[in-house]
This record gives sequence, structure tokens and C-alpha cells, in this order.
Amino acid sequence: MTTAVFSAFTYPSLTLLEAVQAMARNVGIPVPDRVIGDTDRTMVEALDYANRLGEELARRVDWGGLVMTATFSGTGADAAFSLPTDFARLVQGVTAQYGGSPVRPLTRAEWGSLTAVQGSPRYFLLEAKSLRFWPYPALGEAVSVTYLSRSWGTQGEEFLADSDSTVFPSELLVMGLIARWRRQKGMDYADFEAEYEAALAQYADFDDRSRIA
Repeated sequence: MTTAVFSAFTYPSLTLLEAVQAMARNVGIPVPDRVIGDTDRTMVEALDYANRLGEELARRVDWGGLVMTATFSGTGADAAFSLPTDFARLVQGVTAQYGGSPVRPLTRAEWGSLTAVQGSPRYFLLEAKSLRFWPYPALGEAVSVTYLSRSWGTQGEEFLADSDSTVFPSELLVMGLIARWRRQKGMDYADFEAEYEAALAQYADFDDRSRIA
């Protein structure tokens, strides 16, 4: 079972179409009436930039809107549990809990020294997109794991409709689109990129989950 952990901070929200229209007005290109499904090269490029920015912003900051909790039920056997398909990475700090107590991560070398036994989980091993616990939980015993989702948009990991929005501030999408467009077209972009980076750092601080990389 997977549940969302909502951020207390509410961000201003623009749709994909509104963000691209704002970019268009800034860089001096015709303001579109649609993005998705438009085969014009300009809008194809704008959509590509928007999707790349979505991935970048989800990767660089642990936005509260991306925080999810998955609950795993023990099978009574030493088994690996598959993480949800939208798993990107574990949150920082206490990421797994059993019975209200933290379950700590181990390295592969540390894990290799343990003998499988059933009991109250105290450690976990993350390998690719699966988790194992030691001791492994009894049948029906629940372990919760908090992680960051890759689903930064209304419909997942990419924009699929002009009405889609994002879990991060749409102002960042607009600023990022302008900076990226200007850079790709050989226009002056340094000031716009600096403003984008400054806004990103500030919003990450507001969210209190900053992880700028």
C-alpha cells in the first residue's frame, strides 16, 4: 500500500499551457493555444524542455509533494519486497519504521554477515528497487518505508495534457523554460539562469526539504 505525505506549503500552480505561454511572451515567440499535440517545431521543443525540467526539478529537490509512504506486510519468509514503480530514492533521515521504531540501512558487506532470522526488523538493505529486512517480519507484520516519487506531474513523470501541473512551484517551470530556451537559441541567458537557480534554492528552503544538486 502506498500513501502520500503532503507538504504543508502550497505552491502557486500554472498548467503546462500557461507556463509555455508565459515563456513565449518573454522570449518573443507566438503565444500558443496548445502544446500537447502541436506538431510545430517550436512547441515540440517547448514540451521537451518542460519534461526535462520536470525531471531535473524532481531530482534536485525533495519536494514535499513527492514524499510517499509504502507499507510492506511480512510473508513470514526471508523475502525481498519490491518498491513501488514510481520509486526514485529514499528520503533522508529515518526512512523505514517498524512498530514506531526506526529500521536502519546497512551496506551490502554488512548485510552479508547476517544470518536470516524472523523477528522485529532493525535493519534493511536496498538493492536497486527492492528491500530486505533483518530480522525479516512475521506474516502480516507491517514495515513502512518513506520515499521520493518520480511522479512530479499530474499524470506521472511527464506532461500528457495541456492542463497538467506539477508538484513543485510552476514559477520554476516558467523561469527554467525561459533560461533553457534562450540558451538553446544562442541568446543571452546567464542572468535568467542565475535567477532560476536563486529561486530554486529559495523555494527548496521554503519547503524545508532542500536537496540542491
